[in-house]
Amino acid sequence: MRFIRKKNMQETEELLYTPQLHWMFTIKPLIQSLPFFLLLLICWLVLRNYSGLLLQSGCCISVLFLHSILKCLFLTGLIIVLLVFVWRIFRYVNTEYGITNKRLIIKKGVLRITVAEIPFDRIESIYCVQGILARVFKYGNIFVSGIGGMMPVFFMVYRPFALRRKIVDIIEKNKTITVIHGDLPKNKPLIEPEPPAKEEPFFRYGTFVRVLPENR
Repeated sequence: MRFIRKKNMQETEELLYTPQLHWMFTIKPLIQSLPFFLLLLICWLVLRNYSGLLLQSGCCISVLFLHSILKCLFLTGLIIVLLVFVWRIFRYVNTEYGITNKRLIIKKGVLRITVAEIPFDRIESIYCVQGILARVFKYGNIFVSGIGGMMPVFFMVYRPFALRRKIVDIIEKNKTITVIHGDLPKNKPLIEPEPPAKEEPFFRYGTFVRVLPENR
């Protein structure tokens, strides 16, 4: 997380969580290429079992041609898979994910670095996608839906559902109630005094009663 901490953090920003790219990211091309190599192996075994019959029938040139084709396909596929594997290792080392108290940060690239960020106030919903292989090895992809539509954010991260809950918790904590504060007007008491009660004349059944002072 050196790139995000040094070059992409603001003064009032704090890094809260760092999603981890799953190790399956590096060997996934090897697993996906297994059907290709299995097919080549089956073709080679079939050719090996029936090579005697083909030689007896005078098809020596065709047998050698098929052997050379299978050998070239195997070597070419192996070189491509190894190159992709090495490239994936470089991408694995140079990929950084970060979650701060304000946004999501994604840094990718080896030769050309790409940095993207998504503020929390632009996020409307979060999706987690897992396949069969991803459920077995506990990794998945996180998609975010917001103002710009739905887009993938975190690719092949470890424990995606826990990561989704973490993002939702941070978003909920950032939702605060705005209270408008204002100064009270000057020379105005907090509690207005009640108006004085009006003195009622002493009338008793139509007769005026005069109240004399006590000291008189």
